[in-house]
Amino acid sequence: MPDKKRYLRLQLNTPSDIREYTRRLLRILKEQGEDAEISNLGKISQILSIWLKAWELDKISDIEQRLTELEHKVQVK
Repeated sequence: MPDKKRYLRLQLNTPSDIREYTRRLLRILKEQGEDAEISNLGKISQILSIWLKAWELDKISDIEQRLTELEHKVQVK
């Protein structure tokens, strides 16, 4: 009977989940040493790009929330 493959089950529901996962991936690559960093520059660049997009999404939702609150306050006056 063949061994069952273990699948990585991720729940990336929010931008913070994505940022945390990319941090873990970068830590793993960093721990492999400088040579591994150099040979994985493309991967590292792509991971950082994903991290940045997740950060932007988080900030945009925060800005939208604050803008909505300000608009509500202006309408109440």
